[in-house]
Amino acid sequence: MGRLEHRVVLVTGATSGIGRAIARRCAAEGAGVLATGRDEARLAELCREPGSMTGYPADLSIPGAADECVAAAVSAYGHLDGMLHAAGIVRRKEDIRYTTDEEWARMIGVNLDASFRLARACLRVMEPRRSGSIVLVGSQLAEVAAPGYASYCASKGGVEALVRALAVDFGPMGIRVNSLTPGVVATPLAYVDRPDFDDLADSIAARIPLRRIGQADDMTGPAVFLLSDESSWMTGQNLVVDGGYTIQ
Repeated sequence: MGRLEHRVVLVTGATSGIGRAIARRCAAEGAGVLATGRDEARLAELCREPGSMTGYPADLSIPGAADECVAAAVSAYGHLDGMLHAAGIVRRKEDIRYTTDEEWARMIGVNLDASFRLARACLRVMEPRRSGSIVLVGSQLAEVAAPGYASYCASKGGVEALVRALAVDFGPMGIRVNSLTPGVVATPLAYVDRPDFDDLADSIAARIPLRRIGQADDMTGPAVFLLSDESSWMTGQNLVVDGGYTIQ
């Protein structure tokens, strides 16, 4: 029996990288998975893989999309036990003095506002059942800053603060809220502002105690742990999976 047998889990960002790997792992662990993403072709491809997965194309930067995704999960599977929000964007800007209001608003909108809307939508359907696990994906850059990432650091720091606040508010209702915080992971997102990522990989790995770059599959075990009963007495916590980088 899988660790998520008979559970229903909504996974965002499922068309690429960490979200895609976690959606696959949740299905392999027995969950019914409502997978969302903006790329309909890749979503359809994912849902043809083994396991119970239903695709729902969505752009979570649009108000209302979060409610629609949660409603789609309940419609497809009858209820909702867990949600993992992996969708997000990153942008490296050398100097925040030249970051436009529009660039700042988009970063906060996609990374933080969407987290709020998804959590709100999930809480509304989980509260009557008095159970549920919400996992928001953070970043090691909410723990330690890096040059040129002020707006991204702020957006992910907000995610971690939101997790703690929701855990306090909804713990008495049996709903757990935690964050999963990756370090540097070799996904398509890593190349967005670093097209030379492959050339930098060795120097990045040399600064990580475990001496390697993370892979998307490194996030799947911790994600299943947070979504399952294995973490039933854990809420408001930030599970950092970064090869040890932030302990230095």
